[in-house]
Amino acid sequence: MNARLSLAATRAPGGPAEEDPNARLAALLLELARCVDPDVAATQPSRLDDDPRLEAMRGVLFEREQVALARLQQKFDDPREFADAVGAVLPAAFALAATEGDRLGQSIAPTVERATQASIQKNPGKMVDILYPVMGPAIRKAIAETLEGTLQSLNQALKHSLSWRGLKWRIEAWRSGSTFADVVMRHTAVFSVEHLFLVHRKTGLLLAHVARDDATTRDPQLVSAMLSAIQDFVRDSFDESGSGGTSGRSIDSLRLGDLLLWCEEGPSAFLAAVIHGNPPAVLRTRLGDTLGSIHDQWRSALDEFQGDTAPFEEAAKLMRPCLISQVAETHKKKSPLLWLIPLALLIALGYWIGERVIEGRRVDAYVAALQEQPGIVVTAAERRDGKWWVSGLRDPLATQPETLLAQARLDPARIVGRWEPYQALHPAIMLKRLQASLNPPATVSLSQDASGIRATGSAPQRWMERARAFALTLPAGAPTVDLSALQDVQDPDYIRLRDAIQAQLIHFDFSVPRPAADQDGKLDAVAGYMRELAQVARTLGIPVKVTIVGHADATGKDTSNLALSVGRAEVVRSMLRARGVDPAVLAVRGAGPLEPLRPGASENELSMNRRVSFGVSTGD
Repeated sequence: MNARLSLAATRAPGGPAEEDPNARLAALLLELARCVDPDVAATQPSRLDDDPRLEAMRGVLFEREQVALARLQQKFDDPREFADAVGAVLPAAFALAATEGDRLGQSIAPTVERATQASIQKNPGKMVDILYPVMGPAIRKAIAETLEGTLQSLNQALKHSLSWRGLKWRIEAWRSGSTFADVVMRHTAVFSVEHLFLVHRKTGLLLAHVARDDATTRDPQLVSAMLSAIQDFVRDSFDESGSGGTSGRSIDSLRLGDLLLWCEEGPSAFLAAVIHGNPPAVLRTRLGDTLGSIHDQWRSALDEFQGDTAPFEEAAKLMRPCLISQVAETHKKKSPLLWLIPLALLIALGYWIGERVIEGRRVDAYVAALQEQPGIVVTAAERRDGKWWVSGLRDPLATQPETLLAQARLDPARIVGRWEPYQALHPAIMLKRLQASLNPPATVSLSQDASGIRATGSAPQRWMERARAFALTLPAGAPTVDLSALQDVQDPDYIRLRDAIQAQLIHFDFSVPRPAADQDGKLDAVAGYMRELAQVARTLGIPVKVTIVGHADATGKDTSNLALSVGRAEVVRSMLRARGVDPAVLAVRGAGPLEPLRPGASENELSMNRRVSFGVSTGD
């Protein structure tokens, strides 16, 4: 065999990278013996997976490629060599991907965002250090402009706060919903924006220019060049960062007498405004918004600017609304007679306010007087629909609220009362209630003291009973009613008439319901006594009742005798009514044989029991 056999060349393709050399050598020697000796080939099988001759031929043909693949594999296995290889081609790959679209940016954006977020969460100070050179000056500038505008508006507001124009402007601010300082600045800031220059920062060339129609004409290109030269001079001379160029400090404002120059800078251009007068701070905000809109619309044209200003001709349309002005208000001299109108209105207003105050105090005095009255509780007093509405609780026996209006000097037509009834427990009200309910006789005196209500004097027994019954019906918490000082007395006329009536007896014949013939005189006398008794009872203020009681003897059945006694009482009542006795004071009752005057069975005793008797009582 002329082919070279080696341990490396006889490895099976795709086999393991590492194999025991001794085992491999033994397999090769066995294969050589099989090729030389047929007996060995017949008895010993081959231990090689592939033909070693083919392996040797493959090694000869692909030796160079195998060496290159081995070197490439070594670069992949060694992290340092692999990083050097990727770093050598990565810039070119990024540049090529950027020319073919934004797929690269879209694919790496989430990764970059997560990495940035993780970095900020891990070390926020690092992001602050990165943004400080940009955000620091911007924040300082914004704060300075805000303070300048605030101080300017505060100065003008203090200057005009106590003038007549200030009063008018306060009304205007209230109607428009603006602040007083804004209204003052709107009326007092006298200014006029004469020119606007849009200048490219890198080249200093004029991109666009607008001016008022009545503005003094100047060469815009010359003005633009001078502004750029001044800005460059300031950056080169006073920039403390040492960076110079277009990133250093620049002029924000410059005043020459009445002429004011404001500059608003952007990333690629700055907007310069030539202003006469004292503009408000809100104008600078408007210039900044306009410059921002120009950068948003012409960003590519500003970055690629090479001297052609044609793309920026439309920018003048955005700049022209900034050519605003405000002139001082002209005040014509007014006639002194015109001051009479506000003076009259002021007097009328003062009179109206004075009347309201006086009326309010009078109402307060009226309410206080009501609160002092027993039996009146005021719960509300409010003004509604041009009238005063006073509401609360009032006992029917309390003082009428209308009687107190004259004392408070109030018009009754302007006071409306809403009173809900209730029963007061005030001793004064309870005294009135006792007098109205009991109607005490002239001999009784009711008075109020610290312990309650005290009754003194003398009164009939019936009135005293009524007074005691009424005192028991009073609710809990009511003042006590003391009747212990009353003396129980009876009227002599009442006693005389009562005894005279009760002493009379009307007799009847056997089994006859009408009185005997000789009893008319007694009936006349009894009727006279009864009429006089009714008159005395009315005078004393007590009710009186005369009960006519019919009787029968014990002869016959009890039921017949009871009916006969009732009939006799009814007949006597009819005869008394015929003689002028008020029927309201008469009552009848049948006793039958149960209440004999003289018990016994003799004729004299039986005739004494056939009678009608009378009983007088006070009560309903």
